[in-house]
Amino acid sequence: MDSHRTQGIFARYRKIIFAVILFMVADSVVIGINFYNTYKADESAISINLSGRQRMLSQRMTKVLLLTQRSVEANDDAGVEKNLKELDLTVRLFNTTLKGFRDGDNVTGGDGKPAFLVQVETDKSRQIVADAYEIWTPYLELLQPLLGKTSVTDVHALEAAVAYAQANNLEVLRLMNDLTTDLEVVANQRASTLRIVLTIGIIVAFVNFSYTVVVSIRNLMASDKQLAQARHETHEILTTVHEGLFLLSKEKKLGTQFSSSLPIMLHRDIEPGMDFLPILQGMVSRETYESAVDYIELLLGERVKESLVTSLNPLTDVPVTMVDKFGGIQNRYLSLFFNRVIIDGVISHILVTVQDTTEKVLLAQQLEQAKSRAKIEIEALLRLAGSDFDSLRLFIDNTGESLAQINKKLSETQENDRERLHTLNYVMRLVHGIKGEAAVLGIDALEEYAHASEQEMVGMRENSDREGLSGEQMLRIAVLLEGFYERYSSLSFVVSRLGEALGAQAPEAGNAGETRTEAQTNPFVQQITDLARRIAMDHGKDVEVSCQLEKLSSLPKHIVQELQSISIQLVRNALSHGIETPEERSNRQKPKTGALCLLCEYLGNNHYDFTVRDDGCGIVPERLRARLVESGRLSKEEAAAMSDEEIAQLIFQPGVSSAAKADRDAGHGVGLDIVLEKVKSFNGRMLVRSRPNMFTEFHIQFNTAG
Repeated sequence: MDSHRTQGIFARYRKIIFAVILFMVADSVVIGINFYNTYKADESAISINLSGRQRMLSQRMTKVLLLTQRSVEANDDAGVEKNLKELDLTVRLFNTTLKGFRDGDNVTGGDGKPAFLVQVETDKSRQIVADAYEIWTPYLELLQPLLGKTSVTDVHALEAAVAYAQANNLEVLRLMNDLTTDLEVVANQRASTLRIVLTIGIIVAFVNFSYTVVVSIRNLMASDKQLAQARHETHEILTTVHEGLFLLSKEKKLGTQFSSSLPIMLHRDIEPGMDFLPILQGMVSRETYESAVDYIELLLGERVKESLVTSLNPLTDVPVTMVDKFGGIQNRYLSLFFNRVIIDGVISHILVTVQDTTEKVLLAQQLEQAKSRAKIEIEALLRLAGSDFDSLRLFIDNTGESLAQINKKLSETQENDRERLHTLNYVMRLVHGIKGEAAVLGIDALEEYAHASEQEMVGMRENSDREGLSGEQMLRIAVLLEGFYERYSSLSFVVSRLGEALGAQAPEAGNAGETRTEAQTNPFVQQITDLARRIAMDHGKDVEVSCQLEKLSSLPKHIVQELQSISIQLVRNALSHGIETPEERSNRQKPKTGALCLLCEYLGNNHYDFTVRDDGCGIVPERLRARLVESGRLSKEEAAAMSDEEIAQLIFQPGVSSAAKADRDAGHGVGLDIVLEKVKSFNGRMLVRSRPNMFTEFHIQFNTAG
């Protein structure tokens, strides 16, 4: 693929590439010639300089000889010595330089440093040097007796040298002048050649540059035309599509191009280069945001195949809460799909497609609600067929009152996290109560919805410990309340209409002399028994339920209702936390079937005791202590400092549970704080007795006269 790409680039830019290569070759030639001529110019400069020095040396030798003769005549020994020394230096420089012109050799330069003197090149210069040697050779022989001496020992030799110098001085000077002139002519010719070469090089470079510019402009114009066409087509696509489209860089930033639908879908202004993660964080829940960040990191990684992580996309049909231009709240559903953009085998961007799936999700919800309403109506019919109309009607009344209390609580102003958390716990208690009563009556649709709502609110409460509760989360509770009202309305409508059709009559009295069971006189006994058996089956346990609740009939109606609601919570706890599985009970030398007892006793003087007892594992302080530390409610030091009694009392606080995991029957830390609140509502008091691995008893004592 790289070779094809390289060939494509060469084919597209071959003219520019050719022009660049030509420019480099021409420049290389010009630079090479320039370097050569510069080198030759340096040689010429040395030659000219030294030829000029030869003229000076020829005159200097003659002068020194005359001065030496005068010093000899004047008997000036010091002058003789000085002049002979200068003569020796002058002769040596003239001789080596002349030899350098003839043969090319290292000589002493004008600055006194060694320099290479090239051999003369032209015929004229060579002839001049030859003529100079004809004069210099005998001259040098006459000078030999005087060289290297400090005094003149042979006056005749001195006179002969002086006479020869005077006779040939002008000729030597002329020859050195001619040599200098010829060397300057050669240097000028080289300079002219260099100027011509540079001029040609500049012309070639200019022509080549002009050609390159023309070709480049043509290519740029063609590219601009194609780019403009591509941008126009991209603009048409981005302004036409209904989805939100944008590119996401590896730095999680939006690209410069995005569809016009994107700001509309996200209900916010979008600018190129914006950080995507803060936008996403403001739209979805914390859990969804964290999962989305991990998912995007996986997509940007090179090791994981895209097909393997597509199913992990956490941003499918996610609920988002948006504020419209009028300040109203809109609940929408968006799906974000991610696809890698791969160039040359490397991930460059991620293409993100945003779709508004609100209509699809709402339609699915409507279908689900229709199924739920149908299920509720069938369950209501079954209850009516079972002649349990009074319990169903009481449940409807209680549920309506609970929903009204939730609605009233949500309408109150919650200015801080503490107030919002208090409201959340209040709502959770009421929802838990609805779930329990629905479970007793077998209204599965309402129980399941209450359980799902409870799970979502538990997640909110757990997050509040780290981030607090936001106003958007409280809005989500209002949305959940709407779901309760829909199911409540369906159930209430069916019960009301069918109750009218059937006359809502109580079951006829039995035949004369027929003994009626407690389940017949008190339907709650059968309901709580069925609930206990259902929970036991869900948890793989066996239970035998015994109820002695005849005294309930003599209690005020509101206390009976509260005790029934309390029974539901305590039975759930007994089956979820207390009674063990058959295997565990066998290991502890217990009967495989657990025992659960509900008892209402009259203690006299308007005092009653309501008891729920199981023969399960009891309240084990150490296990509860470990769960409190694990959940972060207590530190290890705080837990160790508390007594077993103090630890046991914490089971009545919101959010405390000893269950290893949550399910629809337990584990949310809601039940026992509801029980305690209900007991206080009719001025009762709660007593708990327990022994590890043996039993747990909850005693609720109250006075009906108060």
